[in-house]
Order: sequence, then C-alpha cells, then structure tokens
Amino acid sequence: MGFKWDGSKWEIHRLYSKHSELRKILPPTSILTLSSLSKYLDKYKSVYVKGNKEHKGSAIIKVWKTEEGYHFIKVKGKPVTVQSIDELYDKLRDGRSKNSVLIQKTIHSPMIEGRPFSIRVMLMRDGKEKWHYAGMLAKVAGTDSVVTNVRRGGGYATTIDNALAKSLGYGRERIASIKRDLIRHSFRLIRYAAKKGYRTHETGIDFGIDYLGRIWIIEVNLAYPSYKLFDRLEDKTFYNKITSLAADYKKSRKKFA
Repeated sequence: MGFKWDGSKWEIHRLYSKHSELRKILPPTSILTLSSLSKYLDKYKSVYVKGNKEHKGSAIIKVWKTEEGYHFIKVKGKPVTVQSIDELYDKLRDGRSKNSVLIQKTIHSPMIEGRPFSIRVMLMRDGKEKWHYAGMLAKVAGTDSVVTNVRRGGGYATTIDNALAKSLGYGRERIASIKRDLIRHSFRLIRYAAKKGYRTHETGIDFGIDYLGRIWIIEVNLAYPSYKLFDRLEDKTFYNKITSLAADYKKSRKKFA
C-alpha cells in the first residue's frame, strides 16, 4: 500500500512530534475534547481552537478563563462570555464532528502597537527540484483580531526587521540571528517531511516568537501556500523570487507532461 498524503493540522503535528529536535518547538496541541479543554485552560493562560482541516485563519477561536467564567473570540471582535465549561465546549465544537477540532496553547508573542504578529517563511523548489529559501515577512493582526491571517482579520504585512525592532527592540545582529534560525528550522521541516513521504514543491511555514525570543512552529503548509501577501511589501525582491521559482518549476513539469 502506498503512502497516503494527509496535510491536516493534526497529522502534520504528529509528523513533527516524532522529530527529536523539531518537537521541542511545537506548542502543546491536542484533539479538542471536554477533558482536553478543561486541562488546557487550567494549565495555560489562553488557548487557540482551530479546525483540523481549515486553513487561512478560518474559524480560529481564542479562549481564556476569567473570574466570571470563560471568554472567547472567534477571529475578531469583542469577547463572548459563557459560564460553564460544558457550554463553552458546545460553543467551540459548534456541531463539528469528533476529532475535527484542535486545541493549542497560545504562544504569547510581543505586540506591535497592541497587535500580535506571526512570521511566514517561504521555501520553493526550482526546475531542478532544488529547494530554495524564497523569503519571509511578518503578518500583523488587525484591530481586535486574534488571528494574524490578513485576509480574515485585517492587519498588514511588514518586514521581519521592522516587526522584531518594534516588538522586542532587537538590533541588527539579533534580528539576523533570528532570521538564520527561521531559515534553518524551515529547511529541517521540509526535509523531514520529504523523508517521510510528503511530496511537495513549495511550502509556507508560520512561526511565532515569544517574549524571550524563542521560535515556535504555528503551522506548516506543505501544499498550496499563499504568497500574494509578499506583493504587499514595498520591496518586491521576495515576491519576484517566489514567482520566478514557481514559474521555473511549472515550466520544468511541462517537459514531462
């Protein structure tokens, strides 16, 4: 029986959980159950709830415990309050089937003008099947948004240099070090996936960074990652490189069609 490609969030998390180094930078993640919800909210300040097969910031919910009960925000807006864990669980499941929803510890990231941000790194294959680092940017959440997906929550794209300087006060050398680590992690992620049978020619990896400057893996998009956001940067170097690599790979595939 051949390898069955499964790009769901849970399967990707399980894949990298088996890697001795990469699992150290995976946030604690579980299938959402009443038990896991209670456990996570007792242990962590806040959590994110997301669909196992939903992408592009769709239906992501941030949840935290308060003295009045529990608060949650779905994508953006004002918090909704519920009194009991059972009611909260029903709201979060929202009729979705068992094992289709995940719960994950929040990465408490530094803010840019009160807004969280994440980092997107793009890797692409060229026409000779060689992987290249193609670019990175920071995705800054919109006003009142709990997601950094610009399409869903508003917000904007900016450079890593700008994001790390504004949020953590990092200088040039520290920023350069973070960039090197992001690229190193990205290549390790894609090479491990390829080793395990995941066949792809482009990937968009979302990272978070906490107040201590530690890097965390938020999501690995092994297929059809969006890269139009790079076109929003004033400097088009990354966007031009991404589109050039994509065209080169596509052209090479036509030779074998």
